[in-house]
Amino acid sequence: MMCLKSVLLFLLLNISILKGDEQNVQHLNRFGNLTLKYGNRSEIHFEIKEPNKKYMESQFAELHAKLDKIFEKLSQLSEDQMSKKNTDLTLASSQFPSSCAEATALSRRSGAYLLQLPSYSPVPFIASCDEHTQGGGWTVVLRRQDGSVNFFLYWKDYKQGIGNVNGEYFIGLEKLYALTKDQDQELLVTMKNSEGVQKYALYDNFFIDDEKSNYKLSSLGVCTGDAGDSLIGHLGMPFSSRDRDNDNGAAHCARTYTGAWWYTQCHSSNLMGVYNDSTYGKGINWYSFTGHNSSLSRVEMLIRKRRT
Repeated sequence: MMCLKSVLLFLLLNISILKGDEQNVQHLNRFGNLTLKYGNRSEIHFEIKEPNKKYMESQFAELHAKLDKIFEKLSQLSEDQMSKKNTDLTLASSQFPSSCAEATALSRRSGAYLLQLPSYSPVPFIASCDEHTQGGGWTVVLRRQDGSVNFFLYWKDYKQGIGNVNGEYFIGLEKLYALTKDQDQELLVTMKNSEGVQKYALYDNFFIDDEKSNYKLSSLGVCTGDAGDSLIGHLGMPFSSRDRDNDNGAAHCARTYTGAWWYTQCHSSNLMGVYNDSTYGKGINWYSFTGHNSSLSRVEMLIRKRRT
């Protein structure tokens, strides 16, 4: 601020030596003595002549007072603009859809969309929406497809979310809770094994609890589909990660099987396991389809508002 004021004062007084010509030097000589030195180091000295000193000081004081008023008005204007901007953002955020079904209602196209959940945050977030699978309107909450993302991570990572919506991805436990807490969501699990065979499992009443309950898998509803039900055994279990042992077995399941899940003692499904790992229980398993010694090559978990 002081630097800007000094620059303005400099311009207002027309003290210019950009060209260093005679006219400018003579102009300055009316107020003081200008000395220029050249060489390895250039120096400029300007000393105000005594008769003009008080006059110059009064002029500087007057200009400072005017500048103070200008900056005060600019500051107030900036605050008013910021207040208006925040109001606009608040109004705009309420216009974002709260689900992929709303987001894709007009375009009917899959892709990345901005969603906003007031119970989660006033700030919208990017979600992956699927409009071509079983009638569309799905919000992708988990995708495994190529092993590009490490899923052997920590509680805070699973709480916030992992990966990129255009690739391997987990939406995050906190957003998943916000999306399912109204208890009106169905869950679709689509999967493909290493031989290219595709199957699915559909649950008609899926929701999880909040962090105080360690995001417990509270409900699944009725399961249909050709992949079998390898999630029912995890019903009622809290979520576990490598730094949170919430399973009910002697072993630390998340560490033993290098993943994170609603482990019991330990699992019949492990969709956050190690990609393409055929070691017993460590891969991306859906027991009724892959067993414990084969890993799925692709899997997605998707949710939408129940339609039946």
